[in-house]
Amino acid sequence: MLDEISIQKLKEKYGTVLKLTSDDQLTITYCKKPSFTTFLNYQNKYKDNPHEAILFLFKECVLDKENYDDEFMLSAGNSIVAMIKKDSEFTINATPQKDEFKKSAALIRNAFQVDPYQLPMDEFYKLLEEVLWLQKHTETRLENTLITAFAKTFSN
Repeated sequence: MLDEISIQKLKEKYGTVLKLTSDDQLTITYCKKPSFTTFLNYQNKYKDNPHEAILFLFKECVLDKENYDDEFMLSAGNSIVAMIKKDSEFTINATPQKDEFKKSAALIRNAFQVDPYQLPMDEFYKLLEEVLWLQKHTETRLENTLITAFAKTFSN
């Protein structure tokens, strides 16, 4: 089990650190949130073998290299997926369309000049929410400008 100083160092390095505990409270591990790239790899694996995909996600996110039994790794992996869903205002399932992610990544890259594939999923969704808000705001401004222009044009 990690002490508070070690946990704080992990938080400084990875941002959010998740503490995952088994039902019997005997097994505890700490995980980082998956990056966008890790989540895309999880998606690809999920199509062929959901069991292996969840194990992959757990192994990519776990911050210690101890051996865990499959049941705990599957449970923890499912918890990570649940947290990703919770981070998102958008309803996503475990296998969202790859094209949706690519479009979202392009919006984020264009608006913020960051590599969205390196972002943790919670940060990815925060930035996506901001991009969509900016798009809507820009469209509203453009709409108001056009309405004013038409009004001036046709009032003369």
